[in-house]
Amino acid sequence: MGGLLSSLGDLLLKPLLPKGDWGERIVARRLRDGLPGEYLVRSNIYLPLPDGTTTQIDHIVISQFGIFVVETKTYSGWIFGDEKSPQWTQSLPGKKSKFQNPLRQNYRHICALADNLGIDKSYFHSVIAFTGDCEFKTQMPPNVVYSRSASAYIRSVTTPLIKPGQIGEIDLAVEEWQAAVSRERRLSHVENLQRRHEDVGAGDQPLCPFCGGEMVLRKRKSDGKAFYGCKRYPNCRGIRNVAEP
Repeated sequence: MGGLLSSLGDLLLKPLLPKGDWGERIVARRLRDGLPGEYLVRSNIYLPLPDGTTTQIDHIVISQFGIFVVETKTYSGWIFGDEKSPQWTQSLPGKKSKFQNPLRQNYRHICALADNLGIDKSYFHSVIAFTGDCEFKTQMPPNVVYSRSASAYIRSVTTPLIKPGQIGEIDLAVEEWQAAVSRERRLSHVENLQRRHEDVGAGDQPLCPFCGGEMVLRKRKSDGKAFYGCKRYPNCRGIRNVAEP
């Protein structure tokens, strides 16, 4: 009965919440309902980055099988993409639009978590959960799922990585980060996010919008135009365009 009432509440809130917030609420409920009690679920996490800004993570699931970092995407229509493409495509009747490959976006989140926790990235699992009435039209990686299947995917990972006694310690660290992030810093997060993707001048030294690392000035072979590429390439493929003079 509790799950049914929660679902009805989500439907009533759908017209009142921004699309992304509603999708994150749906995934949070499905994770909590679909995972056993030994899996600790936290949602809407803000983490500090080395440059003084923050990054927002939709959901973190902490278990003995690793730390699952879950990125929510709320879309309609057909979705086309693959693991290596820098952008994926949403196709609606009479309209197509591009969006950043969410696997790359989630890599930045994992880097932030690993740096803050002092844990190697091999202890983390990336999960992309699509909600809304979308349909995958290309073969997606196993960790890209519809939101209704997110819990099942997480439960399918059964190799122990973290000692049971450390699970609570990690959860407490995340809780403390949340308490330390002020309302002002949360409000500035969107502005910082927009700035990370703006074009930059050729003399600037920007940070990678994906992993937060250093970038180097390069030229495209196709047209000779300058751009900044992540120093960690090919492990990270973040780029920032150089503004036209």
